[in-house]
Amino acid sequence: MTAPTTLSTNDISLPRKGTRSRSQRARTSHALGLTLALPAVALLLLFIIWPIVTAGVYSTTSASGFGDMDPVGAANFLRALQDPDLYAAFARNVVFAAIVLAFSIVVGFSLAYFLFLRVAGWRVLQLLFMVPYIMPVVVTALLWQFILEPENGLLNSALRAVGLDALAGPWLTGESTALGSVSLVQAWVTIPFAMLLIFGAMITLPADVLEAAELDGAGHFTKMFRIVLPMVRPTVVLTAIVITIQLFRSFDLVYLLTRGGPISSTTIATLFIFVQGFVNNEYGYANAVGILVGVVLVLIAVIPQFISRRLARRSGRQGTQQ
Repeated sequence: MTAPTTLSTNDISLPRKGTRSRSQRARTSHALGLTLALPAVALLLLFIIWPIVTAGVYSTTSASGFGDMDPVGAANFLRALQDPDLYAAFARNVVFAAIVLAFSIVVGFSLAYFLFLRVAGWRVLQLLFMVPYIMPVVVTALLWQFILEPENGLLNSALRAVGLDALAGPWLTGESTALGSVSLVQAWVTIPFAMLLIFGAMITLPADVLEAAELDGAGHFTKMFRIVLPMVRPTVVLTAIVITIQLFRSFDLVYLLTRGGPISSTTIATLFIFVQGFVNNEYGYANAVGILVGVVLVLIAVIPQFISRRLARRSGRQGTQQ
């Protein structure tokens, strides 16, 4: 008979104390992270997810805001896709966004470069340039209504004073001039935002590159367009995307200036939704249009990023092949 084998304490594998403590710390950290994230998740569900779900439900009904909510399926969406007034409002929104975006990027970049040169008093100028952006919207609307008033407005009075009566016109009340006037006022508000973002990118540029350009005899315009602009181009593109999204969500300034008139000449997409929901009491249809506009905004945000990633991958492949 063989003697029974005895096991020593060294032969028994016991869980390591350090391993257990690390796993416990990981679980505790995970639970703490979930606990801290709960308020943010609750706010996300309450103020973003729930309104989107509610709008989706209302968009499939004939809701008018007075209790009647008969289901209509996709009828509101089909009506929106066939509504010429919606297409006209969206076209005006495109024109409005194009004018504002062009002025915001060009003037904003120019002002940012002017501040980047560190001229005398540039900090005070930076604060002054930001005034239109931080000014309350109601004050901005009242200011520009006073400036653009047809009879006694500051602009027309100045034009008449210098003998340019023919150029004086109904800037906010003329069907052919209202959209352009509103666009320029919105650009006046948006330019400081673009300037601030682009200037923030400029001050992070490496100083040695600019110093080398100066040693080579590069002038301001050469540095501006051949050195600074290519280096801050990603920020300029991002700024353009953010401003475009804001312009398709713009409502308050346009409404305060013109109420969408005259003859719907400044009724952009958001004002169209407002009129359908709160004037015509077609709440379900307004929600359907709002969802379609939201889809367009998502595409505006996603497509440029997709294109930039494709271009980056393509340039990376070409670099590796070379």
